[in-house]
Amino acid sequence: MINPELLIRPIRDGEKAEAQRVMRRAFSPPTWLFQTWSKDVLVAEHAGRIVGGVVLKVFTASKRKVGFVSWLFTDPEARGLGAGQALIEGALAFFEAQGCTEFSACVEGYNTSSSKVFSTRGFTILSLGEQLRRYGFGILPYWWHSFHFIDVGHFLWVKPGEEQPDSPLLQWLGTWLINALLLLVAVWRVGTLSVNDLWTIPTAILALFGLRSLAMWGAAKAQGFAVRFRAWESSTTLVAIIALLFGGFFPFPGSFYPVGNEWRYRDVLPKIGPMALAGTLATLVVAWGSWAALRWNLAPGLGPVLFPLQQLSRMLAILESIVAFFPLISYNGRRLWDWNRVIWALVSLAAVALVFLARL
Repeated sequence: MINPELLIRPIRDGEKAEAQRVMRRAFSPPTWLFQTWSKDVLVAEHAGRIVGGVVLKVFTASKRKVGFVSWLFTDPEARGLGAGQALIEGALAFFEAQGCTEFSACVEGYNTSSSKVFSTRGFTILSLGEQLRRYGFGILPYWWHSFHFIDVGHFLWVKPGEEQPDSPLLQWLGTWLINALLLLVAVWRVGTLSVNDLWTIPTAILALFGLRSLAMWGAAKAQGFAVRFRAWESSTTLVAIIALLFGGFFPFPGSFYPVGNEWRYRDVLPKIGPMALAGTLATLVVAWGSWAALRWNLAPGLGPVLFPLQQLSRMLAILESIVAFFPLISYNGRRLWDWNRVIWALVSLAAVALVFLARL
């Protein structure tokens, strides 16, 4: 039931500044830099003031007219009014009036305050495989218009939803394979690719991602917490650009999320926190262990694999601990920050110490 005290209407001339002030109260400062406006904006008005807004886009991909929710914001001081739900209802009505046959939005995996609004209205997450089956080469303009080619850890929510269930195992294997291929591209780009790299790099990534995943899954299992793996497909294009242009790379291992779409982040954080800690500790153990093995020549026969493993695990350890803020909030570092700041600080110190020791 929509709150009758809320008025959902198009933004008027001269109201953008007021809407932006509401947006800044709703999002952390770094997020502002990535927010864009379009000509189609709806606002929620309550008692004569703007308490939220939604920025909309309409585009065509694979002969589908798509109504896309660019971003949704509500004033933290106006929570409980149902402004977010009312704005989405208004957005869907707007898209239907425009003749759209598909509706979508990109939402960060743990942003359940937004994803729950879409889930209750028939939206579901589309895996990369389902996107390719549905759009084919049309996935390129779709990602371009939706900015899904750079939003690490965000998922594409679409209505009508998925036509067949996805496979978490295939997503995990695809994540490993794509990371290995892009790292090989980065090494080739800087001119140091060797024949040995063709097997040592995939092996190192398999070991690192495998141990991290087993640790996270095991921690969830020990708590009786049902989770599933989801790939971060939008990281592929961003890392591919970095690899091709600059010979750079950063690992994007995906993560584990509660089964289903109706969960709330704050409610499950007491279980997500230990799961994230297990994954981060596994990464740190690999990073410190491979550093020690190389430092003191503890496993001379494994040198070709230990070298890329040490570099990768050190980089991932930083992402899984220190980097807890936008735009890389999907890594375990943010889960630890939200769950326990003391634990976050301790694992971050372990990662920083490793970086300094590696330079000695």
